[in-house]
Amino acid sequence: MDDAYWERCPFYAEDECPQTSLVDRAYLIPHLLSSLEVAEVKETCEKCGLYLNEKRKYIRLRKPFRVAVITDKKGTRLQGKIINVSGVGALIMPDRWSDFSVNQAVELEIYSRPRASKENDEIVIKVSGMIKRVSNKDKQVAVMFLEDLQQDYLLAL
Repeated sequence: MDDAYWERCPFYAEDECPQTSLVDRAYLIPHLLSSLEVAEVKETCEKCGLYLNEKRKYIRLRKPFRVAVITDKKGTRLQGKIINVSGVGALIMPDRWSDFSVNQAVELEIYSRPRASKENDEIVIKVSGMIKRVSNKDKQVAVMFLEDLQQDYLLAL
């Protein structure tokens, strides 16, 4: 379905959409709705202030990747997990909190499989990044990658 705004809406994905029941119907059972009903949902989503205030160009994946954050030139490593990731950035929750700062350069190593997995074909993605947001309350940091990761590559993990 073209122009399915709800597929890219961060608020719908987070269950914060003010029109959840209406959008759920269009998302889950569009074939059972009339074209007029689908058009109504599209129009509602187009005008939604929540969507217009924060359009996301890149789809975010919610896979619990393990990650190592290297915070300085000495190689200080903090282990953690990725809350969500896209081709341009990631939201990370470190296992141990540190004094992060906005615009701090970091190196990330993103691991493709759980630590307990017995397979030997683990993929490690190494990428440079810069911290763009620090949430002391939630113990999370948002990192913008300094180079784009391929969306297809992330989906393959």
